[in-house]
Amino acid sequence: MNETGAATAARTTGERASAPRMSMDRALGTAPVISPATRPHVGMVLHCAGAPPNLEQVAAHVSARLPLVPALRSLPVRSRWRIEADLDLETHVVEQRIAPDPGSLEAAVGELIGAPLPERGPAWQLHLLHGHTEDGFALLYRAHHSLQDGGGILHTLEALFSGDTEEPSSASCPALAETPRVSLRDMVTALGAILGGTRRAGTWASYPAGFSGERTYGWCTVPIDRVRRAARAQGTTVNDVYLAGLAHALAQTSQRLPSAPPAVPFLVPVNLRRPGEESAPGNRVVLASIAIPGEQCHAEERLALTPSATRVLKSVRLREAMRRITALTPATAMTGALKRVTRPAHAATLASNLVLRRRLDFQGAPVTHIAPVMWAPLGIPVATLLLTYQDTTTVSFVTDAAMPGLDELPDLWQAAVASWS
Repeated sequence: MNETGAATAARTTGERASAPRMSMDRALGTAPVISPATRPHVGMVLHCAGAPPNLEQVAAHVSARLPLVPALRSLPVRSRWRIEADLDLETHVVEQRIAPDPGSLEAAVGELIGAPLPERGPAWQLHLLHGHTEDGFALLYRAHHSLQDGGGILHTLEALFSGDTEEPSSASCPALAETPRVSLRDMVTALGAILGGTRRAGTWASYPAGFSGERTYGWCTVPIDRVRRAARAQGTTVNDVYLAGLAHALAQTSQRLPSAPPAVPFLVPVNLRRPGEESAPGNRVVLASIAIPGEQCHAEERLALTPSATRVLKSVRLREAMRRITALTPATAMTGALKRVTRPAHAATLASNLVLRRRLDFQGAPVTHIAPVMWAPLGIPVATLLLTYQDTTTVSFVTDAAMPGLDELPDLWQAAVASWS
């Protein structure tokens, strides 16, 4: 019985079910933590219009939809996820009133994302946040990264807050619906992309002060049409514009370091979920290593050079090869690889990209905006997550407070994108 079938059995019979814990799940479960800010927590902030509901309404709503989301009922038990038939939501759905100030919501999110998750149940929480504005409220969903990857979080949001079934699920990779043929060359290329971050010197390898356990959070939002115009003008993709803008911004900040590499290294999460695996707990993702030219050049030149650097991210065959490789990778090897790519000598920028296709609401109150919340592991000085929802794109920036100039990245990224559109 596959994960989806096991979850269905749990709903219909009231018995426990189980699903496999992937190597990435187990590796993320042992990620080093030296401060609350380095806990492997990820999430989304849903900005909702209208009067805030009370806590009982939110809990009742989640309870009614709980059967649709097996991940919210999943506990790690050795090599399996044990999916409970039901769940007491008292510690999972909580409320907080925040100060009536424009910046209070971002401040609250920055504090809450690293707060401990429930110890005696599945590692997630939904926070009802209100008081920061007179005409709305927010819902912060956060989870331990070992429980859910980006695709899993998108599935959770759509299951809880959308009745739209016309748009396809945002959680899986449609290109993997049919299994492509994979050659030995594809397997070698995919393996090289996975292992690249374990041997490549990072942008900050020469920075003498080292890394800290403190994190700074920032967000910027631009119309998605602006990013698409830039992509169309260069005959490339939104993801290329996103990464080229980051590379250009990082190349500018790296001028403050003792030395800068000829290329800006990135670790890019690649979604490996097939259609039908949307609700599976855990991670169906792998980190691919790429490098975008980082030497002195104009923004237009950098964008033109990016598509060749990101070719490995666009091949369905290579994605399937990565899926096969990760399925064969023992948890110990995955844990070792994650530790290696987060060493100072290999530090790269973690850059993820998600699209939420379905329109969300809470009992008629529309979700007007979504701000993602990324995690920067210990040893990763910059982590970013681009989320496209409706007509806007929002980028979450999480940076190591000890690194010079990184607080300027949101403005530098926006300036680069604006120059191309």
